[in-house]
Amino acid sequence: MTIKRPILKSFIAITFAALVITGCKKEEEPEPTPAPVATDGTTEQSQRASDQSNSDNESNTAMDEANTAMQDVSTTRDFQACGMIIDSSQKAIGKITLNYNGNDCSGTRSRSGSIIIKLPYDSTTSTITRWSDPGCKAELTFVNYKVTYLANNKSLKFNGTHSITNVYGGYFLQRLLASQPIVYKVRADMQISYDDGTSRIWKAAKSRTYSQVAGVVKTTVEGDTIVNGHNDVAAWGTTRMGDSFTLDVPTPIAYYIYGSTCLYKPTGMVVLYVATKSLSITYGVDIAGTIVTGGCPYGYKLNWTDIQGTPQQYVVAY
Repeated sequence: MTIKRPILKSFIAITFAALVITGCKKEEEPEPTPAPVATDGTTEQSQRASDQSNSDNESNTAMDEANTAMQDVSTTRDFQACGMIIDSSQKAIGKITLNYNGNDCSGTRSRSGSIIIKLPYDSTTSTITRWSDPGCKAELTFVNYKVTYLANNKSLKFNGTHSITNVYGGYFLQRLLASQPIVYKVRADMQISYDDGTSRIWKAAKSRTYSQVAGVVKTTVEGDTIVNGHNDVAAWGTTRMGDSFTLDVPTPIAYYIYGSTCLYKPTGMVVLYVATKSLSITYGVDIAGTIVTGGCPYGYKLNWTDIQGTPQQYVVAY
């Protein structure tokens, strides 16, 4: 059944406010349970997959909140979210700061630190490039932005920058209602620190596309650069153990954020290259690791070759 336009507009607006502004992750991949101790590399590979997933998820959440702050007006606008205080005192020059100071609305994460959003500003003419202008690039600076998962008290802290380019222009809801795709190009240069004293360098180059058909809103993430001879790279840098890594996305990652019973359950595949080894992560599988073609998937599977040269597989629930 097709949802009528006024109802769709209301539903999407409510969903965007509830899921994006608050940073809630109801059906999004929860913090993984500790992997079993094993000699086949399961613990190490699970840790690498978890680190990459958490880095990407928290980056996406932060960008969605920043995007929301820039919606529907010529420059930026105020909004309220759990555990956040908005400083819009410099909004006239295109600057707004998100200050985090407590639990998110889902009650699963606590956040501290800040994210500074800056739109292009011409001091000569005292004009701000609007977020709705095609090609507008917003700069995000993460200052000790720390996320703590309340279930296990594990945390990660971000310092560095993201830039987001609104490729086609327009505003989120406006383009969705017109059935026009929304494309944001992302470039990131971050240092991520963990509670055990380790840290990693995480750089990203990816495109995020949103589309809406008959009331169903879909997000697709693709890598869009070449690094170390790998095509479709979305991220690269060093692991928390100091090893160089490259994340290739041969099959775009897609998931629904509204209108489906399988919300935030991604499908697609990435390959994490660490030194001379590779780890394939296939999203959207059943408990046996078979790709799901109908219904909701159970989780994602990890495939790698251990130090004895034996192929290994491990399935993780969403």
